[in-house]
Amino acid sequence: MTKVLVIGGGIAGYCAALSARRSGAEVTVVARAPGATALYAGAMEIVDDLDSILEHEPHHPFTRLGIDAVGLAAELDEAISNLKLALGKDGLSFEGTWRTRGRYADIHGLARPANVVPETVARGELGALSGKRVAVIGVPEIGDYDAASTAQALKQLHSIEAFAEDISIPDLPQAAALTDLYGRRAPAPRARGAAIAYPPGFTNLPPDGFELLASPPSPHGWRLQQAIALGTVSAEVTSFESSGSRITAARAGSRSFRADSFVLATGRHIGGGVRGGRSTIESLLGLGVFYEGRPASSLGTRLQHLEYLDPGEEMKLGLAADRRLHPLLEDGTAPHGNLYAAGAVLGGYGYSGPCGFGIPILTGWLAGRWAAKSGS
Repeated sequence: MTKVLVIGGGIAGYCAALSARRSGAEVTVVARAPGATALYAGAMEIVDDLDSILEHEPHHPFTRLGIDAVGLAAELDEAISNLKLALGKDGLSFEGTWRTRGRYADIHGLARPANVVPETVARGELGALSGKRVAVIGVPEIGDYDAASTAQALKQLHSIEAFAEDISIPDLPQAAALTDLYGRRAPAPRARGAAIAYPPGFTNLPPDGFELLASPPSPHGWRLQQAIALGTVSAEVTSFESSGSRITAARAGSRSFRADSFVLATGRHIGGGVRGGRSTIESLLGLGVFYEGRPASSLGTRLQHLEYLDPGEEMKLGLAADRRLHPLLEDGTAPHGNLYAAGAVLGGYGYSGPCGFGIPILTGWLAGRWAAKSGS
């Protein structure tokens, strides 16, 4: 049986592990800490216009796979379906597909687009709320959330008949924050015949209740990270052992993890997959870091200036991979035939844009499958 080591505990590593196990491999996931996945607000953007990406973005990870739109669509369908099934078994149900996109309100009443959302959020799709009365639940003891302002925004921005209803929770700690609601049973409002918008964190929502989205620290991110971290080994990989063109083991302190194939799903700046400074580097294996197809080291101080002029452009930095997701050196060669890269460690796309979850889900899924097959 092929042994696959996945390095990284975010959604890319989780999808890689799912796919490798589905392909019959024995999988170990090693992660030093939660990455950017734990910070998500509750809305997964997968992809907006697949055809446009393939036509106009040559350095995008989807384009670099060399798969046509029909093939990518089929792979996305399979990856997302299996991801939702696996998370559902761990008690975290999601709804939606990459083919559909909805708009969901956050705790400020602002709309955010998403393809896939938790079941507890799905009932609050803004289009579906049109013409309905919506009670926005507030908690007077909470200092960082104002239900009246949220209701007003829903009314003014989205023409939803929203109104605030405060429900006191006296046993909250002093100077309580939204995070203190986590795990508490949802209180029942006085309002009847209305949809009920709750700040995130409550459990046991009523059938007509839904959760708003929230910025980090978000209960949505906590729940997702808890689900995908099950069975992960807590350790920080600091070096690798290799023989010829193949990696044989990853070292974490005094521990050595031997495997037939390896998936690098270490994230970008938050996860530590690439590290910034005077020059941005991939520190574990010395792999190439690229910007718009060019090695970052060849661009001098231009990238440092981009951090101030357009941080979104600077965030396109990352690894480049060949069509089988083998990461490349600066000279364009793939040094290790049994190493694969997945997720945010790959560059060439907007980290917080409409493919924010599509990249780790799809590349993780493919990397796991190919890693499982490479050692068989």
